[in-house]
Amino acid sequence: MAEDKYREALSRSAVTIDDEFVAAEVKRIIDENREKYSTEEVYKFLFNCIDLTTLQSTDSPRSVADFTEKVNQFETEHPEMPNVAAICVYPNFAAVVRTVLEVSDVKIACVSGGFPSSQTFEEVKIAETSLAVANGADEIDIVLNVGRMLTGEYNEAANEVEVIRSEMDRDVVLKVIIESGALKTPELIRKASVL
Repeated sequence: MAEDKYREALSRSAVTIDDEFVAAEVKRIIDENREKYSTEEVYKFLFNCIDLTTLQSTDSPRSVADFTEKVNQFETEHPEMPNVAAICVYPNFAAVVRTVLEVSDVKIACVSGGFPSSQTFEEVKIAETSLAVANGADEIDIVLNVGRMLTGEYNEAANEVEVIRSEMDRDVVLKVIIESGALKTPELIRKASVL
């Protein structure tokens, strides 16, 4: 049973730290490693992890094509730098990016699943994701249903992710955003991460 699977996964770990401890640990890690990782090599690596994103209400096929052209030109203008990891757009622009993109190692990412709120019908989330992939998306970014997490409907939230994942080819990357700021507590953030 799916519910038992989630219950078991959640029971295997527990949060024994609070926000103050996390903040102190983050500060300690940064302070201890600032010099070690403040290098040109690290900065180039991090730049190559960026999903260059346009999610404007004013986006259009032309503006997205122009945005993509900037990525195409980047290697010529900055040969010393690696390119970004992906171009991230709304699902209806996946085909535009696929048509214009000339850089083979840059992926096409699309937000989906009722992004950014995840507040729509599961069938709409599945259809939107399927259309994004059919139109060229290599990666899909969805938001875990925060409303369900806040009301303790963990199985429903996790099942939704599983259903969306099952509708995609295995080579398409699915990234699940947990909206930790909205979840607020370390315990709920942990549960969302486990699910």
